[in-house]
Amino acid sequence: MRLRILGSGAGGGVPQWNCACANCTAARRGGGRVLPRTQDGLALGVGEGDEGDWFLVNASPDVGRQIEATPALWPRLREGSAGHTGREGHMSTVRSERASPIRGVVLTNGDLDHTLGLFSLRENTPLVLYATEAVRRGLVEGNTLFRTLQRFPEQTTWRTLALGQPVDLTDAAGAPTGVTVTARPLPGKVPKHLEGVAPSSPEDNVGLWVRDARSGRLVVIATAAASLGDWVAEVDGADALLFDGTFWSSDELPRLGLGTARAEDMAHLPVGGEDGSLARLAGVRVGRRIYTHINNSNPMLVEGSAERRAVNAAGWEVAEDGLELQV
Repeated sequence: MRLRILGSGAGGGVPQWNCACANCTAARRGGGRVLPRTQDGLALGVGEGDEGDWFLVNASPDVGRQIEATPALWPRLREGSAGHTGREGHMSTVRSERASPIRGVVLTNGDLDHTLGLFSLRENTPLVLYATEAVRRGLVEGNTLFRTLQRFPEQTTWRTLALGQPVDLTDAAGAPTGVTVTARPLPGKVPKHLEGVAPSSPEDNVGLWVRDARSGRLVVIATAAASLGDWVAEVDGADALLFDGTFWSSDELPRLGLGTARAEDMAHLPVGGEDGSLARLAGVRVGRRIYTHINNSNPMLVEGSAERRAVNAAGWEVAEDGLELQV
């Protein structure tokens, strides 16, 4: 089981198009002190080498760029039967030039920065979409745009992530890959575009417990979490944890003049402070621990900053686009 971080930024990425804060300015100027980052997304590889199957975890607006930056996700030429006979009565063989190794997309919520990329994957390649029923409803019901992904009956197939129930990820033939995904509710909120339209549900925002049945290895993906709770006990013993690194402090946006909402208002637990995730997750036993989904305002983006040093000293990594994990 392999994971590649396709995008490690929060919504808007780094630099954000309309922002001239110190971090965005440094990212534009280059030099490496603040690395540019695309919007949150992961790729999960199953199978041997580069010939295995891949599944995206969320599909950001940057998904096209992310795929092109990841050779393992590029389409592979393969031979296939054309379905008709030549002059001597033999089946003709043609080259299939649309043979993506991406089998499906697993959605953790219905936020636009996790779902808009689906519309960039509309070129009639079959995909399985794994999501809770609440997320599926929010995307499909009353959404005329989603008809773009349903022009061909075989293009999109939904598989429901029932809370607490392992679901097999399946290959192109529909066979189990040996990797399961279990969705567990995380404190969050209904997507902004559904506020006042759809009732809130525990299914609105989930973490993913991804387990390889052959090795028993476990990765927990919790890139959006408003608070900690009983669910943290289920993280203990994981081989890797990818956690919400959106904001360093609760008042980050108001203090920098970038907005009025506090981190908690946006359903994100800050990293720093006595009540932040860095302190409160210190006792959790995990292998690699990585902060991702990092907002452009977060000071831990800066190489050598006090916040980056504190994170590294506590055994955490700050994700970068392209970071790979072998689990």
